[in-house]
Amino acid sequence: MRESKTSKWTLISICGIVMVITNFTLLYDLLIPDICYYHIHEMNSFLNLFYSAGPADNGHPSPNFLNLIISLIIGGILGYGIYKILINKTKRK
Repeated sequence: MRESKTSKWTLISICGIVMVITNFTLLYDLLIPDICYYHIHEMNSFLNLFYSAGPADNGHPSPNFLNLIISLIIGGILGYGIYKILINKTKRK
């Protein structure tokens, strides 16, 4: 892989989108197995930070804006790390 801004930002964007999709599907199902549990119980502080359970969602937890931003940042960092690994691998050859 050649070093270029286009390939770097493409990889960062793809990893960010993949991280958001993974977070909103797989991680959501692992953290909240029964969404109706929170109709009568309160969420802990960790879940309150990344999920909101308001009247618009009928009391079901849903990812909030902070969750989206953190997922994009972690995915971007992961994508940049993968880019650096790929560039270093081609420079060694």
